[in-house]
Amino acid sequence: METSVRNSVSALSSNVVRIVVLMAVASMAMVGCVSQGKYDALMLENEKLQKQTRSLSGNVKLSQNVVAEKEKEKEQLKQELDLTSEQLAEQTERSEAAKRVYNRLVGELAGELENQQVTIEQMKSGVNVNLPANILFPSGSAKVSDSGQKVLDRVGKQLADVPYQTIVAGFTDNAPISSNLAKTFPSNWDLAAARATQVVRILQGSGVVSDRLVAVSFGENEPVAANDTKEGRQQNRRIEIRLRPIVK
Repeated sequence: METSVRNSVSALSSNVVRIVVLMAVASMAMVGCVSQGKYDALMLENEKLQKQTRSLSGNVKLSQNVVAEKEKEKEQLKQELDLTSEQLAEQTERSEAAKRVYNRLVGELAGELENQQVTIEQMKSGVNVNLPANILFPSGSAKVSDSGQKVLDRVGKQLADVPYQTIVAGFTDNAPISSNLAKTFPSNWDLAAARATQVVRILQGSGVVSDRLVAVSFGENEPVAANDTKEGRQQNRRIEIRLRPIVK
């Protein structure tokens, strides 16, 4: 593109020189130094050259605009590449941080994992800890059992210095709340919410900063198994601790 601009400028300069020469010759014609026919031919050539010069001037300007636009696109592309590299580095760091948290939790809950009481999953930039309700709560209750308290204390100690948002989500199966519990928990929403809140309080007591804790209820929604079997309903009654990077 730069070569094209230089060629256009060179052609433009040559035309200017020729026009000057023709104008000089025309001046001579005006004082009788050349014939009328020669003069007319020179004037036609001069007009032709002037048109070419105007065209070349337009081409030079257009070429300069194209070069400027290409430079702008080049700079924009460089900025995008720099941003992509930065984003990739950030994503890599988040993934590595999630791996470290995952390894810590796996080491702390090795016994529960071996007995299939707990599952831990590393996500793209976070970690999920799945705790079946039966290892934390008595049936139909939102009060954490002594054994459940010990498990949550151990989890909380591992998360105390982790700069993640800690989302505690409560889930139930789709069985209606029994009449004996309806006054305390009118619906599965209320039971799941109460359980999630209790877990949050225990994690806070174990050292997790309160402004990183969130309690949510999904009730009977988002089952992980069919509710038409005892085993499926048991899988659906659970607490999930979802660890995610804090977005500023």
